Amino acid sequence: MNTLPSTPDGPQPAADAGENAPCWQLRRRCALTPGQLLLSYAALVAFSITIALFFGWHGVWMIPLWCLLEITVAGALYLFYMVHAADGEQISFGPDGHLAIEVVRGMNTAHYRMNPAWARLERSGVRMERLWLCCSPQRVEVATQLASGQKRRVEREIRLALAARRAGAPVQAP
Repeated sequence: MNTLPSTPDGPQPAADAGENAPCWQLRRRCALTPGQLLLSYAALVAFSITIALFFGWHGVWMIPLWCLLEITVAGALYLFYMVHAADGEQISFGPDGHLAIEVVRGMNTAHYRMNPAWARLERSGVRMERLWLCCSPQRVEVATQLASGQKRRVEREIRLALAARRAGAPVQAP
């Protein structure tokens, strides 16, 4: 569930320099494209229908019912996967200097704005594995789709960017 693409020269930094402002795309890495996912489901449906028709033709009606149940459950799981394939967060500094956070969870997208002078990162959880961006009453969990090593790297980069903003220095992507 890594969102940081690799290049032949090694992994790229988590922050991308877009007009000299860092932007972190913390998204899930999906193994299948939507087209590949639909093709795999179509292959499963075609195979199950073939089996169901063969046994239905020979009078064994339990098998077509089982195939219908299998296709229905698999379809629900494929749908769940497709809905959550784009889950993640985007963190950036807006043109007005505020910290902008976009959180995508399934079909829901939430937008948050924080003052970087007051924003801070916190860790919580049993093993301190959860990362939160906090500013007064707002508390937004970020980097939910990343492995712990990448989460530490993103945390370090965001802390440096917030510190640079507080100091008044221009924030550059690492």
